[in-house]
Amino acid sequence: MTKDELIARMKMLGAQLNREVSLAGSKEDLALRVAELEEELDDDDITVDEDGGSDIAEAPLAETEQASGSQGFETGGLVAVKTLATLHIEALDAVKDVPVGIVKPGVVIRVTAEEARELSASKLVALTFS
Repeated sequence: MTKDELIARMKMLGAQLNREVSLAGSKEDLALRVAELEEELDDDDITVDEDGGSDIAEAPLAETEQASGSQGFETGGLVAVKTLATLHIEALDAVKDVPVGIVKPGVVIRVTAEEARELSASKLVALTFS
């Protein structure tokens, strides 16, 4: 694909995902971002109902605080953790706040406190601290 075709594809994917995407970068950067956007679009892990709500369930904040104590940075009932390995997981990207299915090492994601404990015990993630 040419750079112009990649930009057009990114605009279309951004519209389908209902968000703006950066169109700056080299042809290789754009091709990589197109692949990421297509993967994100293919992930049908989240569905939006007619009221604009989603089917992602969040643990109540009080329950999360009680379960995790002071470990982790908690936002919206989820705990931020840094991945230590590539994971196939249902989580939220801590920066972009979008659902992710595959996460590479070094990426900060948000999961429930219970998932954070299990992943930490398995040495797959490191808890982040505020």
